[in-house]
Amino acid sequence: MNNRKFFALAAASALLAGAPVFGALNLEGQSGVFLNSLAYTLPANQMEVASHYVNLDVLGDVATYNFSLGVKDNLEFGFTQITSDVGSVADQSVLLAKYNVAKESKKSPAVSLWTIRRELEGGSSALDLGVIATKVYTVGKRPLIVDIGVRSTKALGLGLFGIGDDRELKWEGAVGYMVTPKLCIATEQKQQIDGETWKDIAVRYHASKHLNIDAGVADLGPGIDNQVAFALTWKK
Repeated sequence: MNNRKFFALAAASALLAGAPVFGALNLEGQSGVFLNSLAYTLPANQMEVASHYVNLDVLGDVATYNFSLGVKDNLEFGFTQITSDVGSVADQSVLLAKYNVAKESKKSPAVSLWTIRRELEGGSSALDLGVIATKVYTVGKRPLIVDIGVRSTKALGLGLFGIGDDRELKWEGAVGYMVTPKLCIATEQKQQIDGETWKDIAVRYHASKHLNIDAGVADLGPGIDNQVAFALTWKK
C-alpha cells in the first residue's frame, strides 16, 4: 500500500493521486483534517489553496483563506488569513511549516514536527509547536487513518479568542474511514487551554482530482456545541 495514498483521507482529513488521492488543508492551513494536522506533508511542488467557513451561532462567523506548498517531499510551508465578525475576536495572519522526520512503514507511523506563528491584529503574537503521528490501517478492505499529536501553545481557541499568558501542552487526535473511493468520514478532538475539548464529525467528498469538498458539525464548547463548517480545497 502506498503510504502517501491516504494522507488526506479524513474528512476534514487528507491526500492526492499519484501521491495522495484526497488533498486538503485544515482550518489553519496545514495538510490535514478540519482542525488537526496529519503527519504527511504535501509532495514537492504541489500547491493547495483552500477556504474554510465556520458558523459560531450567535457569536458570528469565521472564515479562513489558506495557501500551502510542498517545498520537498518532506517539507511544506503555508500562509493563512483568518477573519471573523465575532465581537472582540481579532483577525489573524498565520505562517506555518511542517517537517516529516519519519516516513510511515508497515509497522510504524509517519511522524512530523510542525510550527505555527500567529499574528493578531492589535499586536499580539504567539508561536505553537507540535509533533504528530499518523498511521493507516486496513479495515474491511478500506483504509482507516489514526492520528494523534501534542502541541505547545498559548493560543486561546486557535487564537480566535486571543493569546493566554501561560504556555500549555495540549493533545489532539483524529480517526477517519474511507467509506467509498470518493467519500471519507472522520471525527476529531482538539484540547483547548480553557479545559474544553473541541470535537467534530466531518465528511470529505473527492469531487475531482483538483477539488475536495468538506462539511461537518462541531462542538466547540458551551453555547457553540452544534455548529456547521464547510471547506473547499483546490490543488494543483
